[in-house]
Amino acid sequence: MPYIFDAILDNTTEEHALDYARGMVWDEAEGRDTDWPKYWRHVDTVDGVGVYYDYGADYYFYTDETGA
Repeated sequence: MPYIFDAILDNTTEEHALDYARGMVWDEAEGRDTDWPKYWRHVDTVDGVGVYYDYGADYYFYTDETGA
């Protein structure tokens, strides 16, 4: 199961979601090991944080891609 951070962005653009990933202090963010949303696509990876788009619910979410 992936570690998905509690931070999500809805009603926004892909570029804004990527900017958020660049500016967030992910070491302090909480999250959980959980199943993937049903409809998703990978947007990019920014400094070990995966940026994904849930096109079924129209929001961006973030995962820990470092394997930690």
